[in-house]
Amino acid sequence: MLLLNFFKKKQKKKLILPSELIRQIVLHLKDDKKSLHSCLLVSRDWCRETVILLWRQPFHFLYTHNKINTSFFSRFKNPNNQCLCCSEEKRQYHAINLLKTYLLIKNDKEFVEKGIIKAENERITFNYFEFLCTLDLHELYCAIKDWNQWNKSNSKSDEGSNYSRLTFGSMIRYFFTNMPPKLEKLSLDTKFITYEINNTNFCSFLTEVDEYEDEEGIEYDYYDDYDDDDSYYYCYTWFNNCILEVLTKELQIPKNNQLFDNLTELVLTISENKRRLYFYLSQVCHNIQKLIIGGNFPGRYDDDAVIRQITLESKQLAALIRSQYNLVYLEIFGAPGMNIYEIFKCFDSQSNPLKTLIINNANISISISIILSSLKHLQNLQELRFNKCSCIRLMMYGIGIFNFKDNIYEEGLLLPNLKYLQVNCLDENEVIFKELCLRIAYILIRCSPSLDRSNIRFI
Repeated sequence: MLLLNFFKKKQKKKLILPSELIRQIVLHLKDDKKSLHSCLLVSRDWCRETVILLWRQPFHFLYTHNKINTSFFSRFKNPNNQCLCCSEEKRQYHAINLLKTYLLIKNDKEFVEKGIIKAENERITFNYFEFLCTLDLHELYCAIKDWNQWNKSNSKSDEGSNYSRLTFGSMIRYFFTNMPPKLEKLSLDTKFITYEINNTNFCSFLTEVDEYEDEEGIEYDYYDDYDDDDSYYYCYTWFNNCILEVLTKELQIPKNNQLFDNLTELVLTISENKRRLYFYLSQVCHNIQKLIIGGNFPGRYDDDAVIRQITLESKQLAALIRSQYNLVYLEIFGAPGMNIYEIFKCFDSQSNPLKTLIINNANISISISIILSSLKHLQNLQELRFNKCSCIRLMMYGIGIFNFKDNIYEEGLLLPNLKYLQVNCLDENEVIFKELCLRIAYILIRCSPSLDRSNIRFI
């Protein structure tokens, strides 16, 4: 009898894992949706840790399919790790559930009056805004688009007009009103650059959005900044991008400033002029550690209107960079020479913590001198890449960079921590400029005592 009681007591004792260990297990499964959904059913502790992870970036699984960390069983079903997007109907259904969950947290009067949600709804278990750390505006826009398409196709009206349309403007205002200041990453990556960097596959539905349209009919109020002669280049200003417009306006509201206190990563690869957005971000964001900037700049730079717009944007971007206390990663895509010139000028006035600097598809014809002279201020730099940077051959020969007797480019230049170097330059005909690649690499290798030959890539 005593022995039987002993075993009964043993059976009653349950193994309870500490929250820290559960959190690590759940984090390991961060890209395996099925396993995460199973974790929700284990216990209350497992449920909470899984919910926190799932709602950090809530629309991630709808539109992004990671090639890495797939589940054990999925490797047999999909050995080539191909992107397996869910059906359009299923994706729209999940998008509606996610957005509706957010809307039911506060029962906002605006959405009740429009008939988007009912005045009395079921109780929500968590305040999911508390877990939001990554806000991908492109994914949010696509989720809203899925919401509207689903409701339109399932409307009782034959013409599909008898439904309440959800707009991006109203949704982002709702988010900003209810979000705590925990946002770590803000992204508007229309070029899908971060997807490529992180080796992720994305749903083809994301690429179907060529232009952002808000059903509220936003009125643009920036015409006063441009002369009549600039109308031809309006496409480089604010053309048809409600996301950029709404975000810029929301940043002008003082109570929203605190939302960006903890922002550490910012990704902006939209084509439009981001001058005003840079200005307001530089006023409220000072803790950005990773900054990825890109744009589709006009092909012509011989017009005063275009040059003026690019210069103004470049100065505001430089101001944003200068206002950060701990920027360690900077990556730039598709910038003209004057843009690069302004950016590197801002490095001259401070001891910079930057560790990674990557310049992609930029024109360095008029800025190679300022680039090399400004590098001496980047004593913490560990990784430097020039990827498919363009220039004009005659201009490069004219500035004397190939004069090996003159060491002006090496004077005062020392990069004691540089460990990785990539130099890839093209001429005006998109032909590899071998001489320039070798010359830049030669200058930087001589000034980088920690640079290992195996970590040098050029041409």
